[in-house]
Amino acid sequence: MKSFPATVVLLLFGLLKAALAEWGCPKPEDVLPCECRMHALTYLECRHVDDPEVLRTVFQKSANYEYNEVHLEYSSLQYLPHDMFEAVKVYELHLLNVTLNQLFDSPPEALDQLHTLLLNNTRTLRGNVWELLKPLKSLQSLIIYTDTVKKLGKDFSENAPKGLQRLTFEDTQTKKLEPGVFKDFPNLNMISINANKLEHLQRDILPVPWYGTTLHFNHNKLSEIPDDMFTQMPNLTTLGLNFNQIAAIPESAFYGTSNLENLLIDGNPIKCDCRLRWIYLYPQVYLRGKCESPKKLHGKELRDVTLSDFVCNPIKCDCSIEWLVKKKLPALSGTCESPKELHGKELRDVSLSDLNC
Repeated sequence: MKSFPATVVLLLFGLLKAALAEWGCPKPEDVLPCECRMHALTYLECRHVDDPEVLRTVFQKSANYEYNEVHLEYSSLQYLPHDMFEAVKVYELHLLNVTLNQLFDSPPEALDQLHTLLLNNTRTLRGNVWELLKPLKSLQSLIIYTDTVKKLGKDFSENAPKGLQRLTFEDTQTKKLEPGVFKDFPNLNMISINANKLEHLQRDILPVPWYGTTLHFNHNKLSEIPDDMFTQMPNLTTLGLNFNQIAAIPESAFYGTSNLENLLIDGNPIKCDCRLRWIYLYPQVYLRGKCESPKKLHGKELRDVTLSDFVCNPIKCDCSIEWLVKKKLPALSGTCESPKELHGKELRDVSLSDLNC
């Protein structure tokens, strides 16, 4: 007698398990004081809960159902019981205006299919115990608004799920990102740490190279960009540094970052001098912000600045630069001041025939 391959058995088991799951919402009286709504997705909303047992009972009566989103709002309780998720699949968990001693009473092993966790104005009185998130193997998005997370370091990097793709900390009083904090998250594509108290950034918070596309550090207290900060980030397309105290954007900070499309530096005292000129050699980059200085450019939109606005070291394009032209350096920057026939020509576009040596 032939036996079924193991893969076929597992597939049949998965289909049987899915078939046994209930579709839609339980009876309204079974989920009181919560409310279940069914549109394209199943949505459970619970408000004004002050006892973990209330939630446990609601979930017990929801056994074998699936909730695409569970929203707990305007509530105060000790914790979310870890075992309430054992008979109910939940894919997104949203907490709004909730006060807890800690998020879960113990690590919720049954929440292994949760892909989004959003905590909005949710206070955990014992602080953020990142170890409680360790079982969330499928977690892709971790979003925290208006809480207290003064630093992100070893405790976070060792316990947060390694499959994270999107990470947001906004208005969380964050002052420090420790070295290596994001190095062990290979799928991390977007990091947003906005409306916080960061004064410094350093390259070693991320792996080298880093293959994510989006970084936002808006509304912080950053005053300078380290010379290597965004190097070797080949997929970086959007960088948000709005409303900091940054005056200069060093070219060296972007070596190996060739796909930048959006550089957002509004609300910074940007000096539109020769240190900024390099950006205008990459017309594909959309700039948002204004010049603070020099006086003649004060208030001018960065996107309206042109190369002719920069008066940098004059270059005499004669035989003295023949050796430089021969090297054909792709990152060569500057414009010819003289002779007259080459005035204004980009140095990188000058050919040996132009020099007549």
